[in-house]
Amino acid sequence: MNKINKGKIVGNTYVKYVNWNKAVVWKYREISIHKDVAENWLTNEIKFIKFIDKLKKKSWIANLNRIKDKWELKRIGQEPQYYFSIDLFNTVKSLLPSIKQEKQKEIKEQIHQEPML
Repeated sequence: MNKINKGKIVGNTYVKYVNWNKAVVWKYREISIHKDVAENWLTNEIKFIKFIDKLKKKSWIANLNRIKDKWELKRIGQEPQYYFSIDLFNTVKSLLPSIKQEKQKEIKEQIHQEPML
């Protein structure tokens, strides 16, 4: 069974790494979050929601007040989730390096650390 990606809280922002193309329900232009996670936002004084896609090198950020005014609790799969429009998010180019760049950097570091024969 796959581990559920519940994201993490950084300061007053909930951050979750996603594959945006798979995370979005494109038919309705919505993204969802597990009910327990969303309710945890309210008790932890979260102000912003941020989804990051390392492959696209982009992130999407929204104000929680805008989201919670428009989210809808649905049970489409096994567990209830809050669904909300991706149009509530602002897109920003991520400052994170791509996974390919990270791997290339890791390989270069390994080459420089290996002893010469």
